[in-house]
Amino acid sequence: MKDKYLLLILFVISLIGLIIYSNKSYAYIDNYDYTLFYKEDNNELSNNIKVYLKDVDYLIYNNSDYTSYNTLSDNYEFMVNFALDYIYLNKDKYKDNIVIKDNYNYIDRYNNRLSTNEYISIDIIYDITYKYFGKKDFIILNNNVNIIDNYISLSSNKFIIPNLEINNISISKEEDKVIAKVKYTNDDNTTYKFIFNNDGEILKISNVEVEV
Repeated sequence: MKDKYLLLILFVISLIGLIIYSNKSYAYIDNYDYTLFYKEDNNELSNNIKVYLKDVDYLIYNNSDYTSYNTLSDNYEFMVNFALDYIYLNKDKYKDNIVIKDNYNYIDRYNNRLSTNEYISIDIIYDITYKYFGKKDFIILNNNVNIIDNYISLSSNKFIIPNLEINNISISKEEDKVIAKVKYTNDDNTTYKFIFNNDGEILKISNVEVEV
């Protein structure tokens, strides 16, 4: 009888542990599908923006290019590179969508010579660019990708993910825009100004400006 009780206790403990582990695992994955809704309360909105930017701000900084466009959401080349890096760094989420095709050699934005034979549907690229920037179905003219039958090569940049930790966010609102001024713990002298468009109560990144 004691053995039965002991087994029951061990089973309950194991079940609780499994539930806790599962919740922790999926909580991180769910952040990739996080939608940034507009909120009237600035404190709530600030906290939501912090969660939203947690896994993408470094991708924006690593791919930002203002040589041709003053606004990031008008720069389709930037958005494609952002989406490719996003997919590459979150391969577990997209592993069932990645296919093998012709090997493709390319040079990334840091002049590294790289190659890949992994491809993904362009529709998934558009899903990502629409989610974050509100743009999709544009013509892809990037010179660092290969396109075969509506599949695009995973031509990701080779870079080191910086240790970014948001210290403070201040919010202001102008008509249909939300402006979030973001400061990081390791850079007190720089403020990153994220400008969001309010698209049907869902916020999409329009531009990022740097204030020193």
